[in-house]
Amino acid sequence: MNFRLWLRFAARDLRSGLQGFWIFLSCLALGTGAIAIIGSLAAAVERGIDEQGQPLLGGDVEFALVHREANSAERDFIEGLGRLSNVATLRAMAVAGPATTLVEVKSVDSNYPLYGHLQLVETGELADALALRDGVHGAVADPLLMGRLGIKVGERIRIGTAEIAIRGTIANEPDRISDGFILGPRLMLSREALQATGLIQPGSLITWRYRVKFTDNADVGKVLAEAKKKFPDAGWQLRNRNNAAQGAGRFIERLGYFMTLVGLASLIVGGAGIANAVAAFINRRTSSIATLKCLGATSRDVFGIYLTEILLVGLIAIAMGLAAGAVAPVIAERTLPGLIPLPITAQVEVLPLVAAGVLGFLVTLAFALWPLARTRHVPASALFRHRALPVHGWPSRGDLAAIAASLAAICAVVFLDFDEPRITSYYLGGLAASFAVLLGLAYLIVWSAARLPPAPSVIWRYAIANMYRPGAASVSVIMALGLGLTLFVTLALTDQTISAELRSGIPDKAPAFFFLDVRNDELAAFIEAVKETTGVTETTSAPMLRGRITKIKGMATDKIKADHETNWALHGDRGLTYSDTLPKGSKLIDGAWWAKDYGGPPLVSMVGEIASGLGLKIGDEITVNVLGREVTAEIANLREVNWRSLGMNFVMVFSSNTLKAAPHSFIVTVEMEGGDEAALLNDMARRFPSVTAVRVKDAIGAVSELLAKMLTAIRGANVMTLLTGVLVLAGALAAGLSDRLYEAVVLKTYGASRSQLIGAFIIEYAALGLAAAVFGIVVGSLASWFLARFILEMPWSFSAVTAAATALAAMAVTVSAGLSVTWSAFSARPAGYLRNE
Repeated sequence: MNFRLWLRFAARDLRSGLQGFWIFLSCLALGTGAIAIIGSLAAAVERGIDEQGQPLLGGDVEFALVHREANSAERDFIEGLGRLSNVATLRAMAVAGPATTLVEVKSVDSNYPLYGHLQLVETGELADALALRDGVHGAVADPLLMGRLGIKVGERIRIGTAEIAIRGTIANEPDRISDGFILGPRLMLSREALQATGLIQPGSLITWRYRVKFTDNADVGKVLAEAKKKFPDAGWQLRNRNNAAQGAGRFIERLGYFMTLVGLASLIVGGAGIANAVAAFINRRTSSIATLKCLGATSRDVFGIYLTEILLVGLIAIAMGLAAGAVAPVIAERTLPGLIPLPITAQVEVLPLVAAGVLGFLVTLAFALWPLARTRHVPASALFRHRALPVHGWPSRGDLAAIAASLAAICAVVFLDFDEPRITSYYLGGLAASFAVLLGLAYLIVWSAARLPPAPSVIWRYAIANMYRPGAASVSVIMALGLGLTLFVTLALTDQTISAELRSGIPDKAPAFFFLDVRNDELAAFIEAVKETTGVTETTSAPMLRGRITKIKGMATDKIKADHETNWALHGDRGLTYSDTLPKGSKLIDGAWWAKDYGGPPLVSMVGEIASGLGLKIGDEITVNVLGREVTAEIANLREVNWRSLGMNFVMVFSSNTLKAAPHSFIVTVEMEGGDEAALLNDMARRFPSVTAVRVKDAIGAVSELLAKMLTAIRGANVMTLLTGVLVLAGALAAGLSDRLYEAVVLKTYGASRSQLIGAFIIEYAALGLAAAVFGIVVGSLASWFLARFILEMPWSFSAVTAAATALAAMAVTVSAGLSVTWSAFSARPAGYLRNE
């Protein structure tokens, strides 16, 4: 093999420019760029979280407890690790005049923050802002709180039973992300101020966080292991600087995973455009290939020359895509902070760029080798004919082996790049099946068209004959359009699914409020006061505690490999309750409920799908840490719960004798019809200052905001997909342009009118577009269901309007593209095309 010769001839051929390669360049650059951009952004966020883990967490390690503070032994151990900062977080109601709102209260000590810097506006040091002055404690607040209550700095609000003076606003809270999902604006005050509010009661839903800044280079892993060993029953949640933003990191990971799959699909769809562009390139070079063979060039040399030329152009396209990926973190750092509150480290991310580049190169090889193999079948005699018949023939065994190796390498890179092999396998299998089915459909349509009875109309006969004539682009058009439409429908229905989730966030009959931290001694009076309010139709109450699953069938949870859909149940604290009767909205699916006067060993009822994901069945034991006490209960029954009802549902419901003696509060749900929700909220906040109200619509709105950001990304991908599909379609049509021009000229010479030709082309392209649309709708719907079920983890929604619009759009795009490509034939002069024929 003479690589130097191949390179010299390829470079000489490219001196004339990149004419005819623009579709090739665009498809490859778009696909490679999409993967590079998504990968670089995800890596930049991960790097930012890793590098800023200490300020994000607020320390090197964090020990978190719910309901209770650390005891003396636990605190002594924590203080012995280094400098300690004690932070407490809880939800409360803020009252200012006639206005009330939910706030996220955070009490801090003099060591806060251990890392990072709290940026304040309109005040000096944090300690001065929180100090006790003239008998009034101070606080700093999120500017959003000021707007909701209609107050200014210097004015006072009431939290619980205490008056608090707002002395500044928060511009930046370094450890905000580590607190996870919050529903209200931040209010930061001192520990003494929190004590004065009266909100610290037995069973109150308070998270006590003990953060440590190491005084030496301690091994974080050893510290956490020692904590688990010394205090196995503490029930605390341990975190270190490497998983400071676990919830946010998972959101970015899932979104990045989804978007990378979309980018890869666009690259694969673009591969069809690459194949069409290479086929058109070979057709244009038929005379040159024949000339080289007449001059003694071997088929291997001809193949090598044009493969080298294709790869050189491919490297240019890949470089364009990688350049976009390299600058993406820099652009995101300046534009995304307001959209995604996550740290981004702006630098060139090498691994994502390498992965994108390798995938781009492999896709180029996989899709270019087959049409390039046609160079071996071009005879030297083709030089002596101005027009040659289309070149056909199968690639050699070596070419087929190279194509198979390229496809296998693509699969290997994808598996190495993704952490979920099962989903990745489904995805790659779906892509392969789509190609196979679509190719079979295309050949079936061509075969069927050739066997249709002759149509009475000349125009219809010509249109149908165009589908199966030698050199027809029918298979390429259906492949190109079908793949593009499949991806477009997938994203359009995914958009529909998320939009439907946003619209249906609140069911027809859902609670208006969840009232938390209702004390035992206030429960009866609280419910009575609520029922006196106009519009209240129903109230429901249940005891509520927080607990963390620590063991399953005697095995520690950190050794349990749960189903990915239920793994969340093992992380963090879960809401727990107890009941003598089956809770409303639950349905027993296995086992029986315990008697009302049951007094035996602890029993628990679990949601069936969660138990199944954790490998549990009736009779198995599960251990939960509640208030520092290990409670082991036997699973007595399994329930089915409709979570979308937003009712009072719990993963675990214990027998009353298990938890009734533990300090706890109650949760109360209130349903309303036609009442004044604001009036109820304000009245309850004043009469029961220790009770926290969560308005369901506000909670749904906060979740919807996160989903809306995902929706924005999906719509951006949809635009990219549409552009890629149009480019691929244009490439498929351009591949047979010369034949179309020649046929149109011949037919015009024999008397065909422009309107007849236009009518025949419209019929042909509309039929091909409809066939591709049907395939795209069916396969795209299945792919969208897969994404909703396994990636987004939300109910799938199908839209008939989207499907119909896609079919119509497909035919319109195909007809428009086909006419635009062949339009020059309608006004072409015959002489130039018929000479020397």
